[in-house]
Amino acid sequence: MPAILGRWRLLASALVIAAGLFWLLLTFPNQPCAQCGATPEPATTLTPGVVATMDSPIFTYSPGWSVSADGADPAEPADAFAEPAGVITFTYTGDALWLLVAPGDYWAYLYATVDGQPANRLANIAGNRDGTGAATGYTTLLAPELAGLPAEKRLRWIEVHRSSSFQEDRRFLEDEHTVRLELWRGWGQTPLRAVAVDPPKNALERPDARRPLWNAPLWPGASLVLAGLWLAISALIVDRRVRQVSTISSPKITWLRMPELAVQRVGWSTLATGAVLVATGTASHIWLLALLGVGLLGVAGLLRPALWLAALLFALPFAYAIDLPLLPGRALGIVDVGVLGGAALLVGHLTWQWLAGEEQSMTAVAFDRWQLAVLILLTLLVSWALVASLDVRYPALALREWRVIFLYASIFAATLAGLLRNAHTSEADRWLLVAGWLLGATTVAVIGLWGFASGQGFVSAAEGVRRVQALYDSANNLALYLDRTLAVTLALTIFVRGRRQQARWAALAAVQGLAWLLTFSKGAFFLAAPAMMLALGGGGLWLLRRGNQSAKPLLLLVGVVVIGGLALTPFIGAERFQRLLDFEQGTGFLRLQLWRSAWQMALDHPLLGVGPDQFLYHYRSGYLLPTAWQEPNLNHPHNLLLDWWTRLGLVGLGLGMGWLGAGVWTIWRWLRRTAGHGNDAALALGLLAAAAAGVAHGLIDVSYALPELMLVWVLSFHLCESSAQEEPHPILTTL
Repeated sequence: MPAILGRWRLLASALVIAAGLFWLLLTFPNQPCAQCGATPEPATTLTPGVVATMDSPIFTYSPGWSVSADGADPAEPADAFAEPAGVITFTYTGDALWLLVAPGDYWAYLYATVDGQPANRLANIAGNRDGTGAATGYTTLLAPELAGLPAEKRLRWIEVHRSSSFQEDRRFLEDEHTVRLELWRGWGQTPLRAVAVDPPKNALERPDARRPLWNAPLWPGASLVLAGLWLAISALIVDRRVRQVSTISSPKITWLRMPELAVQRVGWSTLATGAVLVATGTASHIWLLALLGVGLLGVAGLLRPALWLAALLFALPFAYAIDLPLLPGRALGIVDVGVLGGAALLVGHLTWQWLAGEEQSMTAVAFDRWQLAVLILLTLLVSWALVASLDVRYPALALREWRVIFLYASIFAATLAGLLRNAHTSEADRWLLVAGWLLGATTVAVIGLWGFASGQGFVSAAEGVRRVQALYDSANNLALYLDRTLAVTLALTIFVRGRRQQARWAALAAVQGLAWLLTFSKGAFFLAAPAMMLALGGGGLWLLRRGNQSAKPLLLLVGVVVIGGLALTPFIGAERFQRLLDFEQGTGFLRLQLWRSAWQMALDHPLLGVGPDQFLYHYRSGYLLPTAWQEPNLNHPHNLLLDWWTRLGLVGLGLGMGWLGAGVWTIWRWLRRTAGHGNDAALALGLLAAAAAGVAHGLIDVSYALPELMLVWVLSFHLCESSAQEEPHPILTTL
């Protein structure tokens, strides 16, 4: 009976996938639009279907405008910061009011009211008023990404107001509406080109556009395809569970069975040689050397996959600034090569084991409930992020971010789970990953400290202090990474067993901590640090009492806090700290304005958000408040909750926070299981403190939406994987 049920599920999944593909076939833009792009014409009235040029007699202009059939251009006022460049008033009858605008690399704000009320299809943020003091809808025309395009390709139709939610409600459609447009700045750009009321769909498209057979969004079709795939996977899992395969017979090729010690020696020497060649080839831009080095790293990873993944974790903080020159004139990203290569090498390694006749221990290892939940939530998150990447302003950018942030996270999670659940993976492999990760952070910290001491770069100046940024373009980004590594390194320094090991971890912690302090990151000092220390202190006290040990090790944590405070004492008088609570100007003021804009963006796009890597373009060209003009180029809302919501909508917010919550709970359960077991407990406590620091700092900055940060979250949640798990979950018996 279960087998029959599984077959029916497979059939149902095929039908759902077929329906989704059919939807995508109908809605994907693939038909030339021969009649697209209605030509604006002079009009005496604005009624449904009319597309009017700006020189139509229905428009009333304030003095100074230059008006022609091509558009309307305001004059420069005497004080551009105190008075608008121009005002337009007119009336129309109908439902939807649209404007054809010409955004570009220039500053301009457009305010709009309809019947004395804010235009309801534009951003409407409380407190943002027009020149008369009235509440109003508004948009910006700043779009530097369009600079250099032909004039006709810079034009964009924007919906300003909709009178009724339903076309059949004729009470509103037959009324006459009075519109007031107020433009600030924008002279010399001819920003307004045409006005339309209830235009046909093809009137708003360029003549070179391509149209779908059916005007509908793409995302429902993608959702059906993904739902069908999930249904198929569940059917296969049920079918596998019914068969209950516990062992896999395999051929035994004796020459493939190498002694473990020889494998480790060959792996380490190959790893070292490959790393030197990669570094040399990258620094000298000799692609053959870099390619040979990556090849040797691949050999080491094939023998022992943990070596490759440790190298990837070491290189994570370098990924932002450095690409690998692996082909003539072509460089590939460290994350791309590392994540995809790691997955391929693990498959190759397991295949090697199978050919050598070694038992596939993966069949005997099951996920516990919470580890399974973490994987499922991440997979759902990746699926939903793909759906949210389709109906966006710039699909290519959205799909790129989906790949490097979300897809690679799921591949990395599967690779870690596969590695750490293999019976041939030793406990040393887990610590190899940890060592690679923390050594990479220490190395990038050394680079930043060298630049700070020598004056040779790797620092920036802001608000009276020199800030270490190492290979990042912002000291805040370095602080975000070191928040996590420093928490783990401190936990190992304080709670690991053995004076020699403690001394090694302490050396790493000292270097990371000094660089972290010299970032002068407010989010790190006033949010991440308290969260980190509370987790280390509270968790450490619980851990020591659970093991009936003295609380004296916590004195070292107190000493770290005191030393850090004393190190910052000379800088207390710097402008950066004097203006810490100043919300009327500076960084604090701009952050509040950003959150106001992001909140409105989230409310305007509740279900899908604006899509991955789309925040900058919507914020800068639609939601940037005039009071926040100093920082227009912000690509995320600097808040964890608003980031999930604006990027992926309410569904993404729920999945993202659910994934983070399940992952943190998994770390806590691992800490409880390993309490009294020494080093594993110290690592679990460090990961818990790192998660606390990451969430806390994410309240005012980015928390996950960078490749290295996302991979660190995945690493933190899956280091507790083991080839001997407790409380197995019966659903999955293999990865």
